[in-house]
Amino acid sequence: MDNEELEKVLSKTEGLGTEATRAGIITLLKQRNYIDVQKNKVFATEKAILLIDAIGEKILSSPEMTAKWEQRLGEIGKGKASYEVFMEQTRKLSHKIVEDAIGQAESWDFQHIAFESTGPPKSTKGFEIGKCLLCGGNVVDKGKVYGCSNYQKTSCNFIISKRILGKTISQAQLKKLISTGKTDLIKGFKKGDKPFAAALQWNHTDQKVTFLFSNPVKS
Repeated sequence: MDNEELEKVLSKTEGLGTEATRAGIITLLKQRNYIDVQKNKVFATEKAILLIDAIGEKILSSPEMTAKWEQRLGEIGKGKASYEVFMEQTRKLSHKIVEDAIGQAESWDFQHIAFESTGPPKSTKGFEIGKCLLCGGNVVDKGKVYGCSNYQKTSCNFIISKRILGKTISQAQLKKLISTGKTDLIKGFKKGDKPFAAALQWNHTDQKVTFLFSNPVKS
């Protein structure tokens, strides 16, 4: 964040919700199939990953907006701001977010997600995502990797790991990579202790996936 004042506001918070509400939020996320807990480790489900892709760089995912809300709630608690005005602004913002989502809905692709309101996510293994960039066969979800279905027939070696530098690559992003040659900007890659954002692109010369940075890294 560039705003030092808002950064200080966020640094005072303790993550998701409060001690009184945090357990309930986590339980609700599990019930609605947004997270899956395996051996005390929390994983985002395909449904959650698609939701994040759909939201993108919108105000709903903005840390600045979270900080402003926390700041305003603090002012309300001290009697320096109006609770009614804050709730009315929140109502208008929620209405706009829903309207924007309806307008963008035609560009969303939910066909590869098996939705469930409760319980563990269904396996997407075997789902066809697109045409292989090497041989024209079908690229399918093989569990931990995406690969060409012609592997046994023609030894086609098209394969892309589902996790690259600690970041899970969703089927939606892979489908975009196959169809257009590159993904959207993806945040959350991590090299050592340094996180970074980049798109993935298909390098036809080397026949492999490479990173595409919006701002070239200086050597």
